[in-house]
Amino acid sequence: MKRLKKLFALVVSTAIALTTFLSVPVKADNSYKAQLYARITDAGQVVNKMIIDFGADKRVSGVDKDTFTVHAKSIVQIGENKGNAYYDLDRKIVKVETKGSQVTVYFDESEGATLTWLSEGRNYPAKLEYTITQNKPIKATAVDGRDLADINATYTCDNSVKDAETEKFKSVKVKDGINYQFYEAKDSDKLIVWFHGNGEGDLNGTGNNVAQMLANRGTVAWASDEAQEIFGGANVMAFQAPETWYYAQSDKLLEKAYNEIKDVMKAYNIDPEKVVVSGCSAGGYMTTRMLIAYPNLFQAAMINCPALDVARLRGGETPTDKELAGIRDSKTAIWLVQGETDGSVESEACSQRMFKILTEGQKLTTTKVAQKLNSDFTTQETADGKYKLSLYKTVDQENKADSFGVERPVGKLEFAEDYDQDGVETVVKYSDHWSWIYTLNNNPKDAKGQHIMNWAATYVQDKKAENNQKPTDNVKPGKVETSDNNSIAMYGLLLVVAMGGFVAVKRKSKEN
Repeated sequence: MKRLKKLFALVVSTAIALTTFLSVPVKADNSYKAQLYARITDAGQVVNKMIIDFGADKRVSGVDKDTFTVHAKSIVQIGENKGNAYYDLDRKIVKVETKGSQVTVYFDESEGATLTWLSEGRNYPAKLEYTITQNKPIKATAVDGRDLADINATYTCDNSVKDAETEKFKSVKVKDGINYQFYEAKDSDKLIVWFHGNGEGDLNGTGNNVAQMLANRGTVAWASDEAQEIFGGANVMAFQAPETWYYAQSDKLLEKAYNEIKDVMKAYNIDPEKVVVSGCSAGGYMTTRMLIAYPNLFQAAMINCPALDVARLRGGETPTDKELAGIRDSKTAIWLVQGETDGSVESEACSQRMFKILTEGQKLTTTKVAQKLNSDFTTQETADGKYKLSLYKTVDQENKADSFGVERPVGKLEFAEDYDQDGVETVVKYSDHWSWIYTLNNNPKDAKGQHIMNWAATYVQDKKAENNQKPTDNVKPGKVETSDNNSIAMYGLLLVVAMGGFVAVKRKSKEN
């Protein structure tokens, strides 16, 4: 009896101690790491969210937009303003999501650029410094539901940025050549070439080879799921000018680009009949120069606000009427896009001039398109659809002096954006030079309602096989669904039969 009493007392005391232990909140860790994430908007890459993981052993709640203050500083890394702050601000938090141990803080995407604009006229990667301050406690529970001590912590950030779109590309640097970013579309024999604008060229030989990918969607748009579906899969090659595309002739950039394109075509088995090109501003000038120098390299070209008129002022050569007329002898189909006004390169002297020369003597169809948020536009095209021009309406016009000191209308283009990440697009006004945004969002369309990327894709479509393939012909060699799955099914059937036999034997033995 005494033993039973002692045992009972031991059990009770142990239970009390355990209950006391479980009821006492566990002290939380006092330091956590924050990871920055980015995406490339129409205006360039921005840090759009931050994720804090409080550990797999916790669940957190009660976090809102006021829980944290996130201060961001962007520092210029090169040039005459090196070391100066490009911006120094508290990021605007637009929403917060909590899931298990993770807290995701979303920022307004109209701020938080990862590039700085240098006084030398270049976009260049910034040095980022993020500081996170917690303003109020965060409720924490253990995985089993026990209450833990509220979290009042400090936070560290290594200021590295993760971007799912840029991670698709690899940087290729070519000695004495032109560096480029490359996206490989597995098993594709198509290639899209992109020539960036002047602001994304390299400076002082740094070989950064990322500004052309981060300054706007000119590189990543072609590797997006939407574009890849339209083209049926296509490799992407996005060059970075060693300094500026205006030196296309003087620095032999045309020959270098051509040779590197041919090298990629050979390395990735690109069909010579399935190469398209696009470029904007100075890159539109480079694209035009490539069409003149290599008239049969590209099947289709999407050229945005080509900087033809200012080329001579900036070290290049404005194409002559004869050179532009010579493009008509090539196979290349061309769709030009620009604002009706353009404060950087005059529309009439650039895209409109080029289109007029290309379509001389041909009958044109004109289609007007009204849009809810993006600027309205007009598309002109030839009867065969080979040449098209989309001009976008500009707003808030005023007269300003251009590069030649001539007063002419300058305005703004309207674009649909969702910078507060609420799922609702609103109108944003940018420079009337930024017409490439429309192409990169596949916005321009023609009389048939066909959009610009879809149009370009028709020129690089796969040729139909002479004989119809059987369904099994589409299965790639070694694909597990043809053999392994059948084996698994067979093993499963044998197992069922074996189990049935085992049960039958068992019953038989019981009966006996």
